[in-house]
Amino acid sequence: MAYTHFIELAEGRQATVDAKFNRTYTRVFLVRTDANSYGPYYAGSHPSLPTILSAYPDDANAFCISLSPVQDQGDPKLWRVTAQYAYNTDMVASNSAPSGNPAVDTQQQGQAPASRVENPLARPRDYSISSNTFPWAVETDRFGNAIQNSAGDPFIPVPEIQRGGATITVGLNSSNSPSAAWIGAIGYLNASSYTVGPYVIGAGLAKLNGVSASLAYENGVSYWRWSLTFEYRPDGWAWVVANKGKRQTDVNNPTGQPVDIVTAAGVPVSNPVYLDAAGYAIAPGGTRTFATFHVYPRVAFPAL
Repeated sequence: MAYTHFIELAEGRQATVDAKFNRTYTRVFLVRTDANSYGPYYAGSHPSLPTILSAYPDDANAFCISLSPVQDQGDPKLWRVTAQYAYNTDMVASNSAPSGNPAVDTQQQGQAPASRVENPLARPRDYSISSNTFPWAVETDRFGNAIQNSAGDPFIPVPEIQRGGATITVGLNSSNSPSAAWIGAIGYLNASSYTVGPYVIGAGLAKLNGVSASLAYENGVSYWRWSLTFEYRPDGWAWVVANKGKRQTDVNNPTGQPVDIVTAAGVPVSNPVYLDAAGYAIAPGGTRTFATFHVYPRVAFPAL
């Protein structure tokens, strides 16, 4: 039970470079065993062969992306092993095929070769970031001038602008399915500062939008592939609304209920007007006020 011969073939070496400056290299080795019964696994495991993600001897930027043992047609003890190298370690080798499971095929993309591991439960987290926008009602322009018609009334409906945030998706592998703490945190904001990959997010700025997980099997390991989706808004999630209405406070009203705001002609106003902090209608040109409500509940997110 042994290898009896190993050599690299000089005529098997070749290289390519394309318009994107991605270089590929090919090396070919001959491996001989002492029995016909040995298969490609044993032939491709010779200790002198390059290992997956090892660097090419003459180019430290190219890494081995595949090993392909092929049995000689005339000599079953002899194997020709082809090693492919590439600058782009995420490219699919010509002699390999995807697993068909996106949860497996998309892992470790973009990570440095030294950080990639075979055991799925030992792999680092995967992160992806995308921007998003949401509508935001405005009643003043960027200079603080009121957006209103020539009569001084605000426009209805109130104009909206788009404000931006980010969606952060975390992929991770675990031997367990998502806990009740994760499921229960969906729709909540982070109660305290929270770290998601390269970001340290202040309290109340990230909302957990979704948790999903599916079973995967790879390299002899059955595990859960999680996906966590956070939405981050740098200005927070508070609901800010103009403090206005058609009624105002009246301390002389024995019922304690607000009363209609009336015009100089004594008729109720047709459009809401701004109120001050005490609930009284402000005079034209007065300082507008806004009310802030924190409507989303907060919870301590489990640690990543």
